[in-house]
Amino acid sequence: MQQRISALESQNEELVRQIETMEWTHREERTKFNEYMDKIQRYFPYVDKLLPLIDFCRNTLKFSERVVQELCKLKKVRLKGDFYSPEFNRKFRDESAAFSFEEDKNRKGHYHICMNDIPLVQWFRQKANEWRNCLGITPTKQDKRLKI
Repeated sequence: MQQRISALESQNEELVRQIETMEWTHREERTKFNEYMDKIQRYFPYVDKLLPLIDFCRNTLKFSERVVQELCKLKKVRLKGDFYSPEFNRKFRDESAAFSFEEDKNRKGHYHICMNDIPLVQWFRQKANEWRNCLGITPTKQDKRLKI
């Protein structure tokens, strides 16, 4: 029994040493990661602002990785096809769309997706109005007064 206890204690000490080594390695890797993230923040300060745009392009517009990479380089990318608008819950077609990430003139350091040099939201609204006009639906003015 004493021999078994001694073996378990020695095994326990070995495990404690392994845990300490793993914790030390983890701290080192975390330090390197934090230094790496600091460099990214310092040299690419707009990257935080682009992340939501990247997610929207990949998940909603279904852009390929290559297209998203070009947009992140702040280059224009020409595409054609149907583009989905969550606001109107439908797709709108364009045969020669030029997508880009542009800095918002009203909010320095913020970006938005542009299509043919206008913000994507505005482009979708124009297309929705054109679609309604083709259907003969006239836009109605909404009464924005407070009713009590």
